[in-house]
Amino acid sequence: MSLKDYKLSYVLLCVIGLAAMFSTSLVNPLLSIFAKEIGAVGVMIGFSVAGYWVARVLLEIPSGFISARYGYYWPMLLGLVLTTLGTFWNAFVTDPYQLIFARALQGLGAPLFFAVSMTFIVNMFSAEKRGAAMGLFQGIEFGGSILGSTFSGYIITALGFQGGFFLSTGLCAIAVLLLAIPPNVRHESSTMPKIPAMKLSSLPKVFKNKILIIVSFATLMEFVLSSGVIYTIYPLFAKENLGMSLTDIGLIMGARSLGYVIAMLIMGSIADRIGRKPVLLFGMASTAIMAVVLNFASGIFMTAAVLFCIGITTGAIWIVCPVIAAEAVEPENRGAAIGTYRTFFDLGSIFGPIIMTYIMGAYGITTCFYLSAVLLAIAFVPCLKVEETKKIGTVVVH
Repeated sequence: MSLKDYKLSYVLLCVIGLAAMFSTSLVNPLLSIFAKEIGAVGVMIGFSVAGYWVARVLLEIPSGFISARYGYYWPMLLGLVLTTLGTFWNAFVTDPYQLIFARALQGLGAPLFFAVSMTFIVNMFSAEKRGAAMGLFQGIEFGGSILGSTFSGYIITALGFQGGFFLSTGLCAIAVLLLAIPPNVRHESSTMPKIPAMKLSSLPKVFKNKILIIVSFATLMEFVLSSGVIYTIYPLFAKENLGMSLTDIGLIMGARSLGYVIAMLIMGSIADRIGRKPVLLFGMASTAIMAVVLNFASGIFMTAAVLFCIGITTGAIWIVCPVIAAEAVEPENRGAAIGTYRTFFDLGSIFGPIIMTYIMGAYGITTCFYLSAVLLAIAFVPCLKVEETKKIGTVVVH
């Protein structure tokens, strides 16, 4: 699509997403190290990371009902406000339990913004343009991950963790102002054709949708790797076993984010042209392989290169799965479908850090890489059953 195909409300939402993700990524790549510094040990490190996701899972599906009832604007605004407050609270925590609750407040806000904004964009574009629009939105949004992850080590080294949380709070507050003051998103939300409110009786039909189950399971396994291994285990391993500084860790995590954003920018358009399934299968198979390769990486350049490749392969999964999930159900149930899909990656982000910190302590970090690869391979098999019809953007299960 050309730039003229994008409304100002869409462009503004992209900028807001960029600021929100920049805020989140300033400290997150080093969060397991922070948790250990304030007294977390073993599996408690995993719980400290997972607290955010435990809260998120509570509102992923309800966010679809909320947006159907109140529109898209007010839930997104509330979500950003809660995230800002939770981020500010993080600056004052002194033990792992406080960290869990502060991150839980952030987690309550996340689905109200991120899940609702995804549904908002899905309904803003037609099927033949939806993949590219979602890819660009998430590519710009996760551009914040490049900035945050890359400079996280520098920021924390210069300002300390508390200063990093303060800066993160400021960025999130900017996102709130960008949504609250300009009228574009608010106006677009009010003029968008009203979708019938979802009914609880429709949920069983959504939950039984085979396509939705397949892509949700694939996403679950991918986030066990991403949250459990890459964002929880690997920073500790890089610091304590590979001897990397916080700055080095930030740079290699930035390389992963860069690959992720590149995938977001190109994979949506590719999926619109060749179909969702080939992109999904590429992402699943390649990520499983790269998870094993990461086990053998050493040195900042080799590690950064492997994580960059993992960013591309996981980005391929992430860009097509929400589109497939939304297209698998009727328009009035898209909020519930995206909420269900996001619930599964929240579950992966809950179980991943907890399981992988336990596995690392009991069997060593090498087992974590192989286990995540096996889980991805298992999820790859049902993805083979998803077949595309001749209609663009529509999938069926054979």
